[in-house]
Amino acid sequence: MRLFFFILCCVFSVASGGDNEGEIESYRKKLLDQLTRTRTVLRVGYDLVTRQIATDVYMFRNYRSVSVIFYPISRGVKDACFTFQSEEIHLNNIGSCSPQEVIIHLKHGAYAAVNPDGYDFPKYFVDPARRGKIHTIEIKSDGRNTTYSVKNPKPGNWYALVYIKWEDPRTQNIGQQGLIPNCNTILYTDLQVKREENIGLVDCYTGVTVDNRDLPATFQCMSVDSTDPISFNITVTNAPESSKVLFRVQALSLPTDEDYLISCAFDPKENDIQIVTFSPNPSAWHYVYLEHVSNASSYADCDSYLRTDDEFLEQTANTLMRDDKGRFFTFDYGLPTTDVQDVTSIINITSDQVKTVRFKVNQFIDIGGSVSIAASLLMSLNYYMGYKRELKKGSLLAFTEDNQFFRVVICLDIGHSSIPTESGHCKYNDQVKPALFVLNSTDSESIDDKVIIPFPESGTWYLSLRLFCDEVVCPCKTSHNGTKYYVDTEAIDKDGADMSGELSANLTRPGESKCNGSVILAFSSTSCVGGRCSNHGNCLLNTFGGLVMSFCSCSAGYGAWDCSDESRMDSRAAMLLSLLLLTLSNILFIFAIYVAIIRRYYTEAMMYTFTMIFSTFYHACDAPAQIAFCIARLRILQFGDFYCGIMCFWVTLLAMCIINDKFRSFLQLSGAIVVAMLTTWNMHSFVAFLTPCAVAISILLMSWYYDYRKTRKFLYPRSYYIVYMPIGLGFAAVGLILFGFFQTEKNYYIVHSFWHMVIAVSAAFLLPDIKRDGIYHAFAPNRNMCSLRFCNFFRRPRPPPVDNEP
Repeated sequence: MRLFFFILCCVFSVASGGDNEGEIESYRKKLLDQLTRTRTVLRVGYDLVTRQIATDVYMFRNYRSVSVIFYPISRGVKDACFTFQSEEIHLNNIGSCSPQEVIIHLKHGAYAAVNPDGYDFPKYFVDPARRGKIHTIEIKSDGRNTTYSVKNPKPGNWYALVYIKWEDPRTQNIGQQGLIPNCNTILYTDLQVKREENIGLVDCYTGVTVDNRDLPATFQCMSVDSTDPISFNITVTNAPESSKVLFRVQALSLPTDEDYLISCAFDPKENDIQIVTFSPNPSAWHYVYLEHVSNASSYADCDSYLRTDDEFLEQTANTLMRDDKGRFFTFDYGLPTTDVQDVTSIINITSDQVKTVRFKVNQFIDIGGSVSIAASLLMSLNYYMGYKRELKKGSLLAFTEDNQFFRVVICLDIGHSSIPTESGHCKYNDQVKPALFVLNSTDSESIDDKVIIPFPESGTWYLSLRLFCDEVVCPCKTSHNGTKYYVDTEAIDKDGADMSGELSANLTRPGESKCNGSVILAFSSTSCVGGRCSNHGNCLLNTFGGLVMSFCSCSAGYGAWDCSDESRMDSRAAMLLSLLLLTLSNILFIFAIYVAIIRRYYTEAMMYTFTMIFSTFYHACDAPAQIAFCIARLRILQFGDFYCGIMCFWVTLLAMCIINDKFRSFLQLSGAIVVAMLTTWNMHSFVAFLTPCAVAISILLMSWYYDYRKTRKFLYPRSYYIVYMPIGLGFAAVGLILFGFFQTEKNYYIVHSFWHMVIAVSAAFLLPDIKRDGIYHAFAPNRNMCSLRFCNFFRRPRPPPVDNEP
């Protein structure tokens, strides 16, 4: 009895040693010990803004496994120096920790939208490279410092997205806790900034007067809430002959050689006042930089920056109303209206003006979802009914409200508005980029379009629209189903008469100088993509100390941002094969149940039966969603599978012990309680499996030792020690080796199925056959065990009597 209490104390000691609180406390201690070697090195002339000493970093699987770090940067900073140091914390004494490749994506205004696992972005997604630069830093978790400098950064919030470089999980081993090194990757980071101290304050609308001897010089000014261009006056006094001055202006941040609104050179002697016209960011600080330049030919002439025809266009701006839905990242934008059902906006435009609408994306609370922008031309009823286009003096007419041909160019910008151009581009000072939408009334496939912007940047967004009258008509053949314009295949002469043959490719009509039209705009924000993840995933939220983002958790092998990519899915036949192997491999437990019953191990037979049932239905429920079959919640079936699996080892080892039945029953019940505790604590931990097995093996060896010491002979038949037990131990050893060291995601269904079979067979061989008499064969039942006719199949004929007569 004292031996039993000693073993029981060992069990609870091991279990309590794996308590979560103890692990957390141990982790904190090791973390602090290791971080004492990390010291912040202050740079000369820099201010320490923020730091994070221990950010956990995980292997990328989806946005659930990323870490986000927040950096605030104020105005007037000319250098932001980010420091990163990553290292491995070894939390157990098994093996060693190898340095991992840590990826850091740094972005201003919002989280970086990336696909580290190689999937393509879904259709309609705006290319993240068009929305602002993403700075990517790659480091090793070897404890070395890495610094990354951003010159003249934009003020506001910067976000770092951190993760361990993605590896295909199908090629990775499934390590068992307690058998592999327990390593945790952490990241230390800080931000130090260097500010521009000598910045003068001027008026954007009057200009600046500066002495030539004070150059280079930096000035700042605030623009008003308007998209009208600014004419900035520059006067340089005491300038020598043949001297050139470089002028640069940038919104929000100090200008650089690559990042500016206007960059030009002028001779201060030619004009007393040099005027430079540029388009500003409304209600924003602008920074002007002046310096001497020796080679002015490499820069534009400031005299060329005068008002253009585009800038004489009438520009009107409307602020959209926010219609909040009361859920994370769920709101709409539209023109102010009392309609509570719809906030869709109809914008009437003419060819002699630029219409602009703007909406605000709030920092922190809005940047974790995705914004959808849809635009469509307002067509006449005839278009939607699929009628033929009308003829007018031999020309085909579009189905607009007034039968006009036109094209609408739409631009999208953050912080400012651009001027749409007829070529389908957007011009903002010296910057030219492709337009967001080009809607054409003569092409039914381009009268509407939409985009989705994941993780939108905080700030004021501007959508500018401009109408261009179109004189060219596309005479291409189209379908008759109403999805495209219907065009007759008969040729048409100049007088409108039908002629045989194909439609002329040069069929045009004179363009009009003025035209008008209407555009329907719809702005909405949702979590994930449209509030869902196709039909193959769940839209979830991830939080990091007050920061929130939505993401898609894909199931059944689907991938990509919205779980719509099935390129890496197994075929249905492969999924069925995997399911059948994992479930039908448990049939071999019938052999263990049969052996336990005929040898009168009824408790063990019951445990084998429950193991077979739980394992079968757990793997059937854990299969891909297309073929999964669940009779209960997955968590319940998983617990039953792990619990019964460990109990199989426990009761089998106790059956091998040489102890009386009362003590064996007591140990079985005590073990059931302890195993339930361990399984609830952490069913994946190797401690939960090793502890019961180690205790049972200790009891087994001690019972054999005391019995042999008492009787000086082995209790079980000789065949058990030299045949059946070695075979059972061999099967168990092979199964444990495969289970612990050779499982990967790719071969899981093969290796784990083999584990089911060898463990079932090993249990049958390990049960000693000593509870019955008159045994003719180790795997055959006694003759009197079953009276049914079916049982005769398993009986062997009684051997004939031996004739003792001479």
